[in-house]
Amino acid sequence: ARLAPGMAPMSPRWWWRAFGFARGAPPPSRRDSIGKGWAAWLRSAVAVVLRSGGPIPKHVAIVMDGNRRFAETRGLRKERGHEFGAEKLLEVLEWSLALGVECLSVYAFSTDNFKRSETEVDVLFQLAERRLDEMATSPVIHDRRVRVQVLGELHMLPPGLRRAAANAMAATAAHSCGPVLN
Repeated sequence: ARLAPGMAPMSPRWWWRAFGFARGAPPPSRRDSIGKGWAAWLRSAVAVVLRSGGPIPKHVAIVMDGNRRFAETRGLRKERGHEFGAEKLLEVLEWSLALGVECLSVYAFSTDNFKRSETEVDVLFQLAERRLDEMATSPVIHDRRVRVQVLGELHMLPPGLRRAAANAMAATAAHSCGPVLN
């Protein structure tokens, strides 16, 4: 968003125009999915401020670690901790898109994780499968032209997860000019 002549950067009129709202139109009133409503509007506003303070990294990498500890310290089942971690990852993706990060790499499962209980590994695979299926059809992923790439030893994954990974990658393969989610 660029400043119009005579508008101070912090004026309400500037913010409204900077984020594409018509004169007098309020921002969205609810958040119904990733990238919509007040949360998205606030993210966009904060992103403008953050970008004005210096360079934004082009590539951010995240190691999904600590979800079990998070659950244990709150008296929750391990599986619930992984679900919270997946939700946080969606928030990080939203922020990355708002800030203009070009590549977000997520280290979600290592071969060492196969040493965990069969139940926990199954929960992780089911969670990943569900999220990849959502990404394959997500309006935000397609509107922002995010290319999803699943990397690693895919032959070690269960068939349902391999299918979901292949579908997400195929559905976003043509997104060659947008951000990348590894």
